[in-house]
Amino acid sequence: MTKRNLLLIFLFATHLQFANAEESNLQIVSEDDYIGDVPKVLTVSRLSQPLSDAPSAVTVIDRATIRASGIVDLPEIFRLVPGFYVGANAGFLHSTDYVVSYHGMTSAYSGAMQVLINGRSVYSPLYGGVQWSQLPLAIADIERIEVTRGPNAASYGANSFFGVINIITQQPSEAPANSIIATHGNGRNEAFYRHAGKLEDLAYRLTVGYREDDGLDNRNDFKRTQFLNAQGDYRINDKNSLELEFGLADGDREEGEITHDHILFLPREKDINNHFELIRWRHNLSDDSDFSLQAYHSFDRSDDKTTSINLQPSSPFLLQKNTVTVLNPVETERYDIEAQHNFAIGKAIRVAWGGSVRQDGMYAPHYLGTGETDYFNLQRLFGHVEWQADEKLVLNAGAMLEHNDFTGTDISPRASINFKPYPNHTIRFGISSALRTPNYLEEKFNRSVTVPTVAPNPTLLFQYAADKGNLNPEQIISREIGYLGKIGQLSIDARLFRDNITDHIGLKKRTDFVKPIGTFLVPTSTLDNGVNIGAVATEGFETQVNWRFTSNNLLLNYAHVNIWQTQAGLPSNFSDSMPSNTLSALITHRFNDNWDGSFAYYQTSKVEALGDGDPVGLIRRADVRLSRKFNLGFRNGEVSAMVENLFDSHYHEFADYNTAKRRARINVSLDF
Repeated sequence: MTKRNLLLIFLFATHLQFANAEESNLQIVSEDDYIGDVPKVLTVSRLSQPLSDAPSAVTVIDRATIRASGIVDLPEIFRLVPGFYVGANAGFLHSTDYVVSYHGMTSAYSGAMQVLINGRSVYSPLYGGVQWSQLPLAIADIERIEVTRGPNAASYGANSFFGVINIITQQPSEAPANSIIATHGNGRNEAFYRHAGKLEDLAYRLTVGYREDDGLDNRNDFKRTQFLNAQGDYRINDKNSLELEFGLADGDREEGEITHDHILFLPREKDINNHFELIRWRHNLSDDSDFSLQAYHSFDRSDDKTTSINLQPSSPFLLQKNTVTVLNPVETERYDIEAQHNFAIGKAIRVAWGGSVRQDGMYAPHYLGTGETDYFNLQRLFGHVEWQADEKLVLNAGAMLEHNDFTGTDISPRASINFKPYPNHTIRFGISSALRTPNYLEEKFNRSVTVPTVAPNPTLLFQYAADKGNLNPEQIISREIGYLGKIGQLSIDARLFRDNITDHIGLKKRTDFVKPIGTFLVPTSTLDNGVNIGAVATEGFETQVNWRFTSNNLLLNYAHVNIWQTQAGLPSNFSDSMPSNTLSALITHRFNDNWDGSFAYYQTSKVEALGDGDPVGLIRRADVRLSRKFNLGFRNGEVSAMVENLFDSHYHEFADYNTAKRRARINVSLDF
């Protein structure tokens, strides 16, 4: 019996269960009965909607869930999202410190997911991923996270290929006046201080923090970061307000391959620093019309320097120097301005529309082969319409029109029908299309390392790769049938999906284009790196169940995904780039007013990441947390103990060279 049939049987059973109830209930059912207390989301369509009206599947992670999970690294929380794969990674080049992917194409860079913090994009234009450990953000400042599971380019553009993560921070007016948070444990130390207050019409919050992490076993990935984050809300009058945000981070991290067979990218330390500034003006035009204008600037820099081993013993030529040093500074600067207008037409139609312009400046001479800053310009127009046809039917439609310097002009549409046969039960039919613009490493990668030799021998080239450019954007067409239901204290989110992806951007190695001389490579032509190769289909089933009962809560997630090629050209391991089965569960229990505990379980079947990932088999991980609240006069506090990998002293994530050991830590927080 197929997964599609299982879902249809489930929906039919639900119909039979509630048909009699509807026949026996002759009173008029209002719209509130169909919406109930379902939480509202802001991210999917840029309109505030209950989950039952949203055009795509959404997972909402609130403060209580984040606290119960006991995480200290933000990406860990996405293990509780169905269909997501999360793995700690320690790459030796420019990879992220965590891999966060959805429905496959897992690689060290995870460049197909849009990540926002209060609507500000934080993905890197160099490789498309996110350096999670370098974000100037404390977990304690997060109010909730909205994860759109499925393409959302109609609202947020080309990098929203598989989905969107929007991290929404706590309003300054809702934060305690002062907070101190400290964490200590195996290889991990953190300390944060947060102050919030109000000056007449200005509410503000300031957080400073320090974190250090020893990283994985047998990897050179120690990280140390200091950061400051500030947020202010200024109420000008009844119709106008300003939101201000500022953040900066500074620190260092170890990188490099520690195995004996590497010649160039040896263990080393890299300095990092970044900062951002954001201002947002909100203007209330009328009771059903609002306008916002947002502008932000961000700057990221890393300084990386590495020196090779002694090359002379393995060279047939006489070298001018026995070693070669590579300088690898990377600077990324982004300017973005966006305007949005939300309004209603009568009582049944709501509209969100707007546009934005962005410029990314990319300086990466080692990767791009030029000492000049390269600029990438992007313009967008977007629109979304929600039509409440009646209390049982909601229709959504939207599109994004984009123009960028790499792929020209593209359009990404989306449409859905949400049918509510009974109160608290919704069936969603949706289709969406999205495009992923190639990043700089895919479009303009041109790296070389020269080793000068004594004349008359030529200069040797140690590494060389150059992209042709002119790539087509990847395209995905996603179809889904979803179900949202609530029976008593049990909430269910189930989804069947099929994604068709064309013009996949991947690596095409041409080993016949280089001639080995000793340990060096002499080019006879160029190598293709980023190219459009093949097509793929992905289909499966995912569900999220949340059961609240008395003093307990159970959050259960499961996903089954199948991936196969529909056009030849993809790597042989492409079908294994996503675990075929992922399971996660979080159980919380409150013993009394002061004591509570939680148990988390994560399981993924085998996975082999694309690019530099090695096969990893079945993974089982269990975490346990115990917490006690206390009161010291006007001070409220909490102390908690956490153990990760409870039943496994170590296991492998992302690749078999990444070993995570059992770790324990203590966390203490105090509000006053």
